[in-house]
Amino acid sequence: MRPKNPLFQKCLAYLESLPNIKATILGEPYFSSEVLADGELTISNSHNTFNYVCEIKTGLTNDVVEQVADYLTKLGDRLKPGQKPLLVTRSLSNLVVDQLLERNIEFIDVDGNIYLNSPGIYLVVRNQASKDSKNKSLEITSSTLQVMYALLSQPNTLKQDNVDEQISYISGVSPKTVKSTLKKLQELDYMTYKYGRYEIIDYVKLLERWELGYSERLRSKLLIGTFSPIGKRNFSEIEDELKQYADQYGYLIGGELAASILTEYLRPISAILHLGENIDYRQIAVKLKLKPDPEGSITLLESFGHDQYDQNEFGGLKNIVHPLLIHAELVRTGNSRLKETAILIYDRYIEEIA
Repeated sequence: MRPKNPLFQKCLAYLESLPNIKATILGEPYFSSEVLADGELTISNSHNTFNYVCEIKTGLTNDVVEQVADYLTKLGDRLKPGQKPLLVTRSLSNLVVDQLLERNIEFIDVDGNIYLNSPGIYLVVRNQASKDSKNKSLEITSSTLQVMYALLSQPNTLKQDNVDEQISYISGVSPKTVKSTLKKLQELDYMTYKYGRYEIIDYVKLLERWELGYSERLRSKLLIGTFSPIGKRNFSEIEDELKQYADQYGYLIGGELAASILTEYLRPISAILHLGENIDYRQIAVKLKLKPDPEGSITLLESFGHDQYDQNEFGGLKNIVHPLLIHAELVRTGNSRLKETAILIYDRYIEEIA
């Protein structure tokens, strides 16, 4: 089967250019009772055939490689006997290649960097022709991530006049920070500048980089706390209350509960409430009868900036946070139960923005 994903196509072309190697995609995506991944692949030599479950991750830089490596390791723990995880990605810097090798994360990228380590096959190919510019890393700060969010949620802003001021308003950071972030994104080939305007080169690549940064840095900055219902109430018993009081207290619903409302597909067991300025989380906790609990099912996060889509409704439904934030929460855990819903959110809401 010829792979549908262009990234798969290019990576497998490198694999099959090697002597005595045959690579075959069995399916895109890959489903099992425990895992939802981007594809299933067999790699054969003259003696053996090896089964890999592939996960596409792009935008890998030195500051996120540890998180991606941990994700691939946890993915491997959920696979069937005889299966191994394989990272499929874009151009890797020499530094990132070194870190993946050190962590024994098998991978292949579009430049022909390859590492396979299975019984009967050991393969390391390093493409020394990779440009030095690929060693550059985006300095991720919370402000940078807020600018990236503004670009992803409202990309048409780039077509307007006074771009810096517009994105500053949406993201909640200064125009000076917006200007420096746009320039850095251009240097790293996330954006291009032509005819006096910036354009996003690859929306999905920028989205994946933002989601990694959201999970790694921005979310912790926004976190107010996690809570659980007082008494023995389970989540389903307070689900209606979470929806009911959103108007009264001015919070927006995110996470699994928002995904369930938007898709009618998922049975939620948790929720995230996004609180704007001047909202006292203590009043909400009292009204909903919540107590602090590090393992709780209800998370309170601060909102940031002034995203017009977050003020009233999205998809005809009131009090729902932007689908980008819902998607980021669904994919950050690596939970296969949530990944399928994340795909629905992307297909129904984010793809149109992209």
